[in-house]
Amino acid sequence: MSATISRGRSLRRLALAAVLAASLTAVTAGVAHASLSQVQDGFEVNPQSSWLVATGGSASAGFDVGAGTARSGRNNGWLFASKGWAFEGYWVVTNSVPRNAQCASQFYMQTAGGAQVGIEIWDAGGHLLASTYPWLNGSGAYQAVNTARWNLNGVNPVFVKAIVGANGSSRFIRLDDMTTQCYW
Repeated sequence: MSATISRGRSLRRLALAAVLAASLTAVTAGVAHASLSQVQDGFEVNPQSSWLVATGGSASAGFDVGAGTARSGRNNGWLFASKGWAFEGYWVVTNSVPRNAQCASQFYMQTAGGAQVGIEIWDAGGHLLASTYPWLNGSGAYQAVNTARWNLNGVNPVFVKAIVGANGSSRFIRLDDMTTQCYW
């Protein structure tokens, strides 16, 4: 009788081991390995030639170089508008990214008085691909501002810009550490 009990336990253990092995094989075989392409620019290398600046109305934009106001590194960008708009943008090359990739962009932004800011993603033909316009709380600290994920759809390059506008109430924003990531 003890041989029967021992054999029954052995069979149950063997069956349990087989189920566990099959489960682990199924789990590891189904894991997708994602790829990532990332472009970052923190205004550190000659921002006057790598960033496009534009304004309209009563507004201005520029760069603090070595002024001690950057989130990281030595330099940052800034936008000011009292009755108009200002933006700074960067061309992100995406030719090595598959056309079906999902992308997202981020800036760190700082304001002392609270302001609505924007991040816009454009293609070279002037089509808006994605945007977000959150309100910054004016704490004086740099805050991460992110777009939702957007479909690349084979677009190369994309223009990532930070923008601020005002209609009579002055807005001043510092920008730093732009990142655009694409996943597939």
